[in-house]
Amino acid sequence: MYKIVAIISFLVRQFVLPNPFEDFGFLMSMLINAAITPILHFAAYKIVGMIYSADSFPAWGSFLYLVVYSALIGLLSLMAIFNFAWWWILTIAVALVIIFVGINHVLERIR
Repeated sequence: MYKIVAIISFLVRQFVLPNPFEDFGFLMSMLINAAITPILHFAAYKIVGMIYSADSFPAWGSFLYLVVYSALIGLLSLMAIFNFAWWWILTIAVALVIIFVGINHVLERIR
């Protein structure tokens, strides 16, 4: 089951999700995307790690990774609508910090 979910996740990430940097031109968008992708993978991995235990159901972890990675791409696409304005990036960054601190606090109380 894990391999099927992992393959679907890879295909969705590679061929379905948009490049949020398309407004910068083809070459520049590819370079920015290549630079940002490892950061997005690391962030998605860490976020999923807050919720998912590595030894439990691997297909669930792969699915959660796809959802979180897609959400991060969605946020970048939303920022692109506003031409990556500094106030919009700051607003989203502060909101994400508040959300993740809250999630981490709740998860610590549960454990």
